[in-house]
Amino acid sequence: MLRLFRENSVLSGILLFVLCIALKIPASLHQHNYGYIQTAPLSRIFFHYLSSIDNHILWSLIASGLIVFLQALLLNYIVSQHSILHRDTFLPGLFFILLNSFYPQQAELTPQLISNTFIILLFQRLCFLYESQKPLLLVFDAGMYLGLGILFNYDLLIFLPFILISVVIFTSFNIRYLIISILGILVPLYFTAIMFYLYDDLNELIFYVKQSFEKQLLKTFNTSIIQFIPWAILFPIVFISGFELQQHFFRNKVKTRRIIQSVGLMMLFGIFSLFIENTNFIYAICYLSVPMSIITAYYFISEKRFLLKELIVIALITLSFYYQFQ
Repeated sequence: MLRLFRENSVLSGILLFVLCIALKIPASLHQHNYGYIQTAPLSRIFFHYLSSIDNHILWSLIASGLIVFLQALLLNYIVSQHSILHRDTFLPGLFFILLNSFYPQQAELTPQLISNTFIILLFQRLCFLYESQKPLLLVFDAGMYLGLGILFNYDLLIFLPFILISVVIFTSFNIRYLIISILGILVPLYFTAIMFYLYDDLNELIFYVKQSFEKQLLKTFNTSIIQFIPWAILFPIVFISGFELQQHFFRNKVKTRRIIQSVGLMMLFGIFSLFIENTNFIYAICYLSVPMSIITAYYFISEKRFLLKELIVIALITLSFYYQFQ
């Protein structure tokens, strides 16, 4: 099975879509009412509209599956476009979908899932910094993407240092980058505030901001030790893959080295995001899945120990179906 995803072909893309849909079927068959997480302004507007639609839970599940698939394609495109791995493959997309399909709660359409699109786009802009003649424009774009993501989930503020450190990795330290990135973040926030002001809802916006700082908006669901089995499998793989990446670090082009450093940095911020999530860490896994899928794909890109790798992927897919039918 892994051999099919090691290729970069139309068939691999079709199989990726089929797998993504298949992993969402259990949640569709066992629909349950859940409260939409509404914190940031755009989340309030979007999910209030969504909840007014007939069969909104089914539509949210469909939208969630499509967003995950499109995000996987986008991430896969970035990896191939910038030659982050030494081979064009659909493995990053495969593991991105798996990491976002372990638990039933991940099938829900959440602000975290929507805002993760802007994190991937932010990462794409940063990857162009090394060769850019106008890095300020790319830093501004990255800030704007982060600002748009913040309008869906305030937790994304923790990725501001990620932008600044990544800029230093790709270029050099410059106080202008700090100013430009903050300006980029403020632009979508400013226009959102203007929109609320024009509709005389500025007090409502202030209320949303205050409410977002509450410790818990939904009742936390239980997380058992059994649910951590996939991570017991994946974290040793990530460690081994990271070690192998470091061993071959200087064999890569300078641009690739700096992108790999940025991926490692994103991994740290992704782990940190798990601890600041108000409701449950499961909702923040999508942020961690971006760098983790790239690092994990590097381990599986080689055909050595192919039987072991096949069994690991089959086990991960089986666990995903098992958890979602619970």
